[in-house]
Amino acid sequence: MTTDVLIVDDSRAICMLMRRILENADMSVLEAADGRHALSVLQRIDPPACIVTEIDLPVVDGVQLIREVRENPIHAHVPIVVLTRESDDRRIDQAKAAGASCIMSKPFDIDEFLNLITPMVESARQASAYRSAC
Repeated sequence: MTTDVLIVDDSRAICMLMRRILENADMSVLEAADGRHALSVLQRIDPPACIVTEIDLPVVDGVQLIREVRENPIHAHVPIVVLTRESDDRRIDQAKAAGASCIMSKPFDIDEFLNLITPMVESARQASAYRSAC
């Protein structure tokens, strides 16, 4: 089974909240506490349907994570949602320039979050089903 969403956040509470929201919407979830851990996870799995990351992370921050994902041809196409408390426009601009698909602020609206993530997951599932059928 492929992973639908890789959550990258150093807040245990945020990870648990996102996991509960996504699993209640029938999505599979993996978590990483920092960018280095996320890159390690990505080496061991098929590309997820999307990545949700914070900008401010220990070890390897979200901007560097986005850059490295975009440089990897296996994962370059994966949508990356930045879900952040960051208020510094310069850091947000860096995330966009690195290749973030979209930016959402914390605290976030659950329905808005699901409305963003669900089509990404459904699209990836359809593509996977099509590849399997061929």
